[in-house]
Amino acid sequence: MTGYPRLTIDLDVVAENTRLLAARLRGAGFTLVGVTKCVDGEPRVGQALLEAGCAGLADSRLPSLARLAAASLGPLTLIRAPQPDELAAVAQVADRVLLSDVGAARGLGEHAPGAPIQILLTVDLGDRREGVLPDAAPAIAAALSRLPGVEFAGISVNFACLSGQLPTQDLFRQAEVVLAELADACAVEPLLSLGGTCVMQHLDGYHPRFRTEIRCGGGPVYGYDFVSGAGLDRLQRTDPVLTAVVLECHRKPPAPSGERGLDAFGHVPEADLPDDDANYALLHLGRRDCEPDGLRPLLAGSYLAGATSDVSVLITPEPLRPGDAVSFAVDYDALVRAVTSPFVTKEFVTGATSQAPAGDS
Repeated sequence: MTGYPRLTIDLDVVAENTRLLAARLRGAGFTLVGVTKCVDGEPRVGQALLEAGCAGLADSRLPSLARLAAASLGPLTLIRAPQPDELAAVAQVADRVLLSDVGAARGLGEHAPGAPIQILLTVDLGDRREGVLPDAAPAIAAALSRLPGVEFAGISVNFACLSGQLPTQDLFRQAEVVLAELADACAVEPLLSLGGTCVMQHLDGYHPRFRTEIRCGGGPVYGYDFVSGAGLDRLQRTDPVLTAVVLECHRKPPAPSGERGLDAFGHVPEADLPDDDANYALLHLGRRDCEPDGLRPLLAGSYLAGATSDVSVLITPEPLRPGDAVSFAVDYDALVRAVTSPFVTKEFVTGATSQAPAGDS
């Protein structure tokens, strides 16, 4: 069988989730920016996000942003500071860039093709992933405001990434205090950019002081906040689906006891093997294709026993045949690996549910 492993994303679900998110945010005084990094800048997803109400698109990888630009989608924001050798290329595709280094901003300005590139200064409120501390922000903002070819537009803050720091309304207000100090340096109406989907859980009763956007990627694709595990109001949770083909299936007894070594990745294997006789289905799906721990089998009564680089083993209630297809719901970790694997076929569908039945052949 060709075209497998296959990752399926339902564009109708993405559009509906986005429409509901964008409407909720507009009613509270915010705008929504769709982040496409979990789909590697897929233009069909970007188009769905824009048509459903996103004010723009954002990604953390230059090649992904370039894919969106090649499809004439935008405005586009690079949400990760560019490498020095990327500055010229970034200037050609990005309308805005999140960064904290004045030298990088200067380089962008030197390569700006026409209209100035907007710069959002990344400020670290505690997550410790990127950005300057609040006390350093005024001096950096002043330097950015004097550079040719760029416009200082505001600040960006991020939550729940490196340290797991959760967003709170107190942190939103701290960000507004920082932006208030920098407002006079802004070349446009000051903007506060908050990320990511986890912010949605903390907006009730919060009234933004400045023009404020929410950068959101997981919410439109998954319909829930995977930082807290909580659902998003009125959104449909629909995980993307990864389908793999059975190569062989045999009834086997429990694994024999004995000394165990490391796997090819240098780790002690974490296989969850049955204590009784069971059906072992070998799948054409391995660690080179996705993160196995992020797979939830959609075949009732089955579970993933483990995976090696190129194959995985599914324990099934009934024997399967070579060529049978089995499907898994994929979490964010599995998705970002699968969507960039050259061995996985990507399928973006409309008019049909992405929760494909498991066990089809």
